[in-house]
Amino acid sequence: MRHWINQLGSRRVVLVMALAIGALAGCGGSQPQTRAAGGAVVVEYPADASTRYARALGFMDSGADERAVIEFERVIGTYPDYAGPHVNLAIIHARSGRPDAAMLSLQRAIAVCSDCAAAYNQLGIWQRQRGLFAAAEQSYLTAIESNPDYALAYFNLGVLYDLYQDRPDLALQYYEGFAQRRRPGAIDKQDVVDKWIIDLRRRVGEPQRAAFTMHRQVGP
Repeated sequence: MRHWINQLGSRRVVLVMALAIGALAGCGGSQPQTRAAGGAVVVEYPADASTRYARALGFMDSGADERAVIEFERVIGTYPDYAGPHVNLAIIHARSGRPDAAMLSLQRAIAVCSDCAAAYNQLGIWQRQRGLFAAAEQSYLTAIESNPDYALAYFNLGVLYDLYQDRPDLALQYYEGFAQRRRPGAIDKQDVVDKWIIDLRRRVGEPQRAAFTMHRQVGP
């Protein structure tokens, strides 16, 4: 039991390290402008929105949550169809002990951007923390379907299977999915996920792993 508790604690530390949503995630009526650049589509948010959003993120990152809330709400007042400010408000409310307000912000984020992976990922965290494991699983899977390259959803789904549902085979699958998509050094700076993968490979074994390849497939 002590080993399980220690594992859970280390995973929670990693989760805390990767919460803030740095993108405005525009959907709905206030869509950002797009332009072609060398064959690629480049998303361009209004300069005013980007500047104000960056200011709010700065307050959030420094722990000045009250000021961050004010700034995010100001961005929402002008650009209500961007999901990012709503998601970050949800994160602030959740870590400040206001779960109902967090859920309301997540609902607003999903309402303006129904395919916002970050919103569904945070919704899954909210549900997992309240023991709603089946709902959390679906939220993480929806996040992955919305953006197959959204690494955090793979990580959180792996944690759910590993520590809350005792499904090490699926945990391994999604930890590996996270490892393939993560930004180097951005989340697991001490390669802790790689260690979890090695441990799970020992526990699961190759023959057993072959049995769960029919689980709902996501991503490439």
